[in-house]
Amino acid sequence: MTAELINHVLDLLPAYVVDALTDEETGQVAEHLAGCQTCQEELARLQQVADDLPLALAQTTPPPRVKEVLMSAIHSRRLEAAPAKQPTAWQKLAGFLRMPLPALGLTFIVLLAIGNIFLLRQLNLANNQATTPMKVIALANTQNAPGANGTLIINQPGDYGTLVVDKLATLDSSQQYQVWLLNNGERISGGVFSVNPDGYASLEIMAPKPLAQFDSVGITIEPFGGSPGPTGPKVLGGAIPH
Repeated sequence: MTAELINHVLDLLPAYVVDALTDEETGQVAEHLAGCQTCQEELARLQQVADDLPLALAQTTPPPRVKEVLMSAIHSRRLEAAPAKQPTAWQKLAGFLRMPLPALGLTFIVLLAIGNIFLLRQLNLANNQATTPMKVIALANTQNAPGANGTLIINQPGDYGTLVVDKLATLDSSQQYQVWLLNNGERISGGVFSVNPDGYASLEIMAPKPLAQFDSVGITIEPFGGSPGPTGPKVLGGAIPH
């Protein structure tokens, strides 16, 4: 086995799991796996992902023609002559593109998920210290909305953010929830929103300056379209750490 394969066998494992290598490449990877515990452990993790992914797909009833098209494709493949030489990984990938839609979708889900996990593991190995790209701030509910949940997500520079709420009461057509940003005693509106029947909503916060410069955030019930200042009961709120 070449030194290059030994150094980069981890790069071949995602394709190995979904059988996208040539027979020669498959044999070389299998030979390497027989004596490499690190690669065996990585293969086991990737195989678990591939095994679990089909269970995460939503169960739907296929159109009546799916079975007909699928069986026709299978029959056609059986009649095809064997290729003169072993196809490469790229040729196998091109074959996936010609598969019926359900199989094609599952194949790409597996490939993308395994590839993403592999890349994330490489990034984690390259960075000894974990980084936090965003600030996630949990908002506390009040007695006016005891079952509500709220989260403010601010990007790393602190320029902008998104509010996500859940289990807030639905309001009548004359009212909306309004977001307030507090800075040195001054309240600035961050936008208004309504929730769906489940009490869920998300809102991109609008502010004249970076969110990281504000001290806290609060949400009140106001007339539809918003108010110049808070007038209704407060339902959620929390401090913005600096």
